Amino acid sequence: MATYFISDLHLEKIESSISNIFSEFLERLGEDDQLYILGDLFESWIGDDNVSELSAFVVNQLKLLSKKGIQVSIMHGNRDFLIGNDFCDAASIQLINDPCIIDINDEKAMLTHGDQLCTDDHEYQAFRSVVRNPIWQKDFLNFPISKREKIAGETKNASKDSKVKKTMEIMDVNDEAVLKAFDDNEIGIMIHGHTHRPNVHKISNDDRIFTRYVLGDWSKESAIILKWDEAGIELLDLADSH
Repeated sequence: MATYFISDLHLEKIESSISNIFSEFLERLGEDDQLYILGDLFESWIGDDNVSELSAFVVNQLKLLSKKGIQVSIMHGNRDFLIGNDFCDAASIQLINDPCIIDINDEKAMLTHGDQLCTDDHEYQAFRSVVRNPIWQKDFLNFPISKREKIAGETKNASKDSKVKKTMEIMDVNDEAVLKAFDDNEIGIMIHGHTHRPNVHKISNDDRIFTRYVLGDWSKESAIILKWDEAGIELLDLADSH
């Protein structure tokens, strides 16, 4: 039995190396395994009513896991924060809060997408506070799909232009925000994605050791996952087998 964590696949189309790696990974999961998707499964999500070949493909893939008895949980990312109950019900998966505290092998861990920890990126945090507002989301989802697609495209382009002007440090997590999250949630392990910088960070503070596991974004060259079982916790690259 193992628990797996993935994030930042940024799926855009069925016919891609990332989709193939994703499918093969899901097929290998056993009936006693669990899967947590920590945001940005999709590159963009403008509402559950925008059904596409890709969304139908993912629904079917995830539903097969449910039939095998595998529990799948998903968290919103900064790209797919409009995933709702209709999609989750269709895929037979559970939508979880960000952050989410879990207990594995008598150890507590905090799961988060990670964007909330990037507090030095004031421009993004201001944008996030707007689009995560339920009133904004309700208004947006009432727009025709064509208008939503237009807004999403413009937002994505603006985000790309903005990133060019920002330092890598600004777009990474803030150390104080990380320590506060450890203290506030009384946990020693954190697992997140978002920054696309897979690594294991050991943090010392007041004679305590915290561990922060960072997942990576997926591409044909790299597909980082985290596996947690009785033997321990490790980052693995699925692309190594391709």
